[in-house]
Amino acid sequence: MKSSSGEILRDDGLASESSPPPSMDSEDSASKKLRNKIDWRLCTIAGLLCSLNLLDGSIISSASVTSIFEDLDLSGIRYSIAILILTATGACFQLPATILVRLIGPRKFFSFIAFSFGLLTLCTAFITTWKEMIAIRVLLGITTAGVYPGVALLVSTWYTRQKQQLRFASIQTAEVFILASGGIVNYGLNHLDGSRGLRGWQWMLLVQGTVTYFIGILIYWWMVDFPENSHNSFVFLNKDERHRAMARI
Repeated sequence: MKSSSGEILRDDGLASESSPPPSMDSEDSASKKLRNKIDWRLCTIAGLLCSLNLLDGSIISSASVTSIFEDLDLSGIRYSIAILILTATGACFQLPATILVRLIGPRKFFSFIAFSFGLLTLCTAFITTWKEMIAIRVLLGITTAGVYPGVALLVSTWYTRQKQQLRFASIQTAEVFILASGGIVNYGLNHLDGSRGLRGWQWMLLVQGTVTYFIGILIYWWMVDFPENSHNSFVFLNKDERHRAMARI
């Protein structure tokens, strides 16, 4: 029985304080733990993927200070065409790539494209003419077209709108650090010019392409699927966490 003041009257007529509402600390703790787990799996590999995409696409800029102009006869506007063709091709294929990531799933999609543009970067180290450069840049534009829109789509399915901006900022911050590190590494690789019969720009492409090639394989195991298919992700969420993740979006 309750008194007018909200106190509970026991059978002996003495008043006792009403019990407080159940604490939400356990729920908040579980939600924070879930969010941290998603951050660790999704944001780390997404940041790495976007960084590799940026490195492989812009490596020709780092190579421009080497002998690549003379070796591939990139005279006149040929170098500008090689830069432009990647952006133009990527813009044309962004929409189809975004649809494709939804159809086949992020794990297979991102693993395949990372594997592909790593292989293309690796192959660029062995081209001999500017025409081969243009052809590979077209293929590179196609394979990298789905990276940014695909990552944006995947992040938007795992986080609420209020939480998305911090994740995108974290991914872009990772890009800045890795891109800066990539410039230093390329500077060092250029000093291998002439080693084993390869020019400095070839060493840049060879090392960077090989790294991306193997990370493409890693992405298949580390990347997460969409929330409704998170059970397909490798060692990720348990059943209760999957339900909680879907309910919070």
